[in-house]
Amino acid sequence: MNGLTLEEKQTAIQYVLNGADFAFVPSPELCCKIAQGCSQAQGINSVMISILLQRKPVRLDPGMVLKYCKGTLDVNNTWLFDNGNINVVPPRLKKEVKVKTDEEKKFFKETPAIEKKDGKLTIEKKEDNTNE
Repeated sequence: MNGLTLEEKQTAIQYVLNGADFAFVPSPELCCKIAQGCSQAQGINSVMISILLQRKPVRLDPGMVLKYCKGTLDVNNTWLFDNGNINVVPPRLKKEVKVKTDEEKKFFKETPAIEKKDGKLTIEKKEDNTNE
């Protein structure tokens, strides 16, 4: 495999600019090269090798795809992308990434103190419900 053609790279750039998500799918040729101990595969960590050899898709940062298309991605990742397939993830398979709000971040950073009374943990009530 020789990677994406110029036309495919231009299309991928348009997808990146339109907010698409991408996945890398290792090709059978890439798996063979990794299994044979190809010199370019020497720097890949064992967890990633396991994922690649199982031919499972790996989500890609759109910024990496953009760098690859513009020719500014590092040599090792470029070699991987040249020997695999970059697919656009269909919108129905996109997963929402929940980002914590500022309030949640503050809460978890400043956890409320729990008071100890007579060896027991107690949480004070703020107000009683008298409508019952």
